[in-house]
Amino acid sequence: MALSLIDASKQKKVFELIKSYWNAFRCQTEIVTADGKIFTKYCKNRHCTICCAIRKADIINRYLSAIRDWTEPYFFTLTLKAIPRYKLKNVMISMNEEIIKIIETYRKKNQRGTGIKLIGIRSLECNFNPQTKTYNPHFHLVVANKEMAEIFIKEWLKRSKDKWTYKGAQKMTKVFNNLKILIEVVKYGSKIFTEPDVMKKKSSNTKIYALALNNIFIAMKELRIFERFGFIYLLLKNKILQPEL
Repeated sequence: MALSLIDASKQKKVFELIKSYWNAFRCQTEIVTADGKIFTKYCKNRHCTICCAIRKADIINRYLSAIRDWTEPYFFTLTLKAIPRYKLKNVMISMNEEIIKIIETYRKKNQRGTGIKLIGIRSLECNFNPQTKTYNPHFHLVVANKEMAEIFIKEWLKRSKDKWTYKGAQKMTKVFNNLKILIEVVKYGSKIFTEPDVMKKKSSNTKIYALALNNIFIAMKELRIFERFGFIYLLLKNKILQPEL
């Protein structure tokens, strides 16, 4: 995959991530043993499948206890209509800005005693449609209760430009399996393997679309992929304490 991304960068003459791709290719290439233990060097790049898997496990370990403490957690998606490649970066920046504004608006309302503070976690993801050659950036979120989910959806629709989205695309469901939902939220940022026929759920014919994946990684550069909001935690001996909500 790393070599395909390097080739894609050269083909498009966009070289800003080539060094990172080479680092991902060389991730764990040197193994050192000492005192019966094995050590290696990780690249820690977000497009390295090894390091992403480690990062996912770390985030799950940190936040699973927090979600279990919420009385009625809800999982939902905030999305826009599919867009072409040339709009991807600007749309992702705009999406990040808007969701931060929503969180900040209700934080201030809570301080004034006129609203609730939004509490949850979010992740930015983008899918590629090989049939239409378009991209679908979206957020996955888990919040502490249904009211917060409804606020996010209402604000998202209100702030979106005309015909850029609709209510039915913002799917919301109550969380019954905390671990399963957290794994759904903490993804790679983009699907590595894509189904050529988007109408099929699963098949053995999935592919890596390196050019599209490179476009997504470039657009996501310098953007936060995962973020918590509205609560703090202290990690002590692998246990999460929530001193303030």
